[in-house]
Amino acid sequence: MGIPTPLARDQHTLRSALQIVTGEAPTRRATQHIVQKCHRIARATLCQQKRTKSLREDVLGEDVGDLAMDAVAGLFERDDQGRFPELRRYFEGQVSSDCPEKQLMEDLRRLVQSAVTDWLFEAYRTADRSLSNQIRALKRAIGQREDVRLHRRGSVQWVEIVEGPTETEAVGRASGTAARTGRPMPLQTLEAHLTSAVAAAHSTEDLLDAALDALRGHFDYEAAYPLTRLAQAMRAARVRVQAVTEHPGMNVSPERPLLRPDETKRYIDRTLKALRSEKRATYVRQNKLTEQAYAAYFQALCDRLEARFVPPGDPEMTHFEALSEHLPLTKDEYRMEHRARFEYLERQAREALIERLKEVV
Repeated sequence: MGIPTPLARDQHTLRSALQIVTGEAPTRRATQHIVQKCHRIARATLCQQKRTKSLREDVLGEDVGDLAMDAVAGLFERDDQGRFPELRRYFEGQVSSDCPEKQLMEDLRRLVQSAVTDWLFEAYRTADRSLSNQIRALKRAIGQREDVRLHRRGSVQWVEIVEGPTETEAVGRASGTAARTGRPMPLQTLEAHLTSAVAAAHSTEDLLDAALDALRGHFDYEAAYPLTRLAQAMRAARVRVQAVTEHPGMNVSPERPLLRPDETKRYIDRTLKALRSEKRATYVRQNKLTEQAYAAYFQALCDRLEARFVPPGDPEMTHFEALSEHLPLTKDEYRMEHRARFEYLERQAREALIERLKEVV
């Protein structure tokens, strides 16, 4: 879908265009009308982020117009009947009611800004290791439950609450579908709920429970949430709590401040650089590991140490998960060929890092 050009003769109001694009047979003109509005909103949102220097141009590129079109493209993905399910779901019941045109525009703006946020999170994910760790832990927790599922909507994965229908809901709806439709809960609202639960949460599973309770308890919002945004809310809640509480076991000198996450990362890098140089003769020169496998080991070791020592971390990350992110292998291959070496190096790296941190704090 290219960047839209202005219509020579636009006969649609926002309401009429929405009525058509959320109907059974969207027309090209009505669709282009809504695409133009969505593109303008997305572009303005990204330009604002660019002005505040929060737009990662090094990751995404510099053409804001193209980025805006990419960000809203998921809203215009069609189903098998040629309809727009995302727009139909969001505006269900509104365009045929007496909802004022101004309110429809505000609703469209919220939808587009939400889509831009989701798209940015997805685009940044590979560049943000701690968020990737949180997403991995969240997927693992979801996979262990029957009352929640992952479901892809366009290019975005959603966490959907799945519940059996009540007697009145059972008519016309199959068991095991998403429990409630509506608008997504604002990110700040969900983050506030999770922040209050962090102190009592011992794992990602506990925070997932808190998130699901919040979604179930607010009937004005959809009983679902984008996976990446939920992971971001969890991470932000943990960081907020950790910023005002002590990190047990790390500060051995109470009169000295705790290390910031970026400082801890620098010590991790230095520790691994020294260990990599020290052990190269043993593993690479003696042909126990190829140069590529050795590099993958130390990328995985960095993930493991950051998961343990840099908040919010990922306490549930396993050695196999860390190494398999950088070296394609099965669990059997890990156990037979890599487990002893990798866990030995992880132990060496962890002990060396702890000694460095003790000297600093």
